[in-house]
Amino acid sequence: MSELKAAAEAARSEALALLEKGEFSPALAAYDRAFEAANATNDPAFADWMFVCRAAAAAELGPADKELVELKCVLLRTLDPGTSFRAAYTAARIYEIRRNYARAASYNARARSLVTRLSDPLLAGAAENQAGSILAADSRFAEAASSYRRCLDLADLSNATASQTPALFSPAWRAICQDNLGYSLIALDQVSEGLALVHESFETLEALGARAYSIVPLGDLCFGYLRSDRYAEARYFGEAALERLAEPEAAGETAASEKNLLYLLGETCHLAGDDGGARVYFDRLASLYPEFRNLRAYLEVFDFRNVINLRS
Repeated sequence: MSELKAAAEAARSEALALLEKGEFSPALAAYDRAFEAANATNDPAFADWMFVCRAAAAAELGPADKELVELKCVLLRTLDPGTSFRAAYTAARIYEIRRNYARAASYNARARSLVTRLSDPLLAGAAENQAGSILAADSRFAEAASSYRRCLDLADLSNATASQTPALFSPAWRAICQDNLGYSLIALDQVSEGLALVHESFETLEALGARAYSIVPLGDLCFGYLRSDRYAEARYFGEAALERLAEPEAAGETAASEKNLLYLLGETCHLAGDDGGARVYFDRLASLYPEFRNLRAYLEVFDFRNVINLRS
């Protein structure tokens, strides 16, 4: 029995290391091994714990329909607050990916209520970051920024007091939250401060080799420079993001990312006077909306820089 639990925990550790780099498919395969070993222990509570850990990777690959149903069942039967937290948190993430933000907010609120029973700053920070993302999707950027700042405060305080033990908040995880804050500040017209945070986040993720996670900061840099009328920089980062979106490691990204980038690049070229480039990007975007005729002509007339929300 102890050997099976050790094997499950070893596979879970392997999966966590893969998740740090955004390698969702290999992480899910490692979690599958962890869950198989956990089931073999005939310990239902341990199996539930390993299932909710596995569901976090499955959520990023989608659609995770079966996982969502089982997460709700786990919430009903488990007595362990840590397992309950992860079940609620991952259910919120699945609904967030599906853009059902009302449901996402409901499960996030449940997760945050459970944090008070756990005294775990890592989980508290994760819940704050998730709350910020749900608020940002609703264009409530000031509130989102406050959630992201609370998350970063928890990260810095926890890591400063970790002494000789490993930091609770990994560099990749902290960089993702920092990028989220930077994007919110850009959306609030605090562009210089926001760009500085996003640049630092991107550089951290690059150094860690977390290419899948760097796509969002690249898009945020494109957006920030576009808002600053710095078209060369906007195009550089936007095209870099679009290239990475085509890589296998980007499996966790959605079609919405491509649409946002195509719009930003089309608008960048249009405002920079590159009509040929604008046509290329706007036509690619229009091909994704066959029901809207003359979309390119419409985009060439109207400027949506101040209303587009990359998080919605």
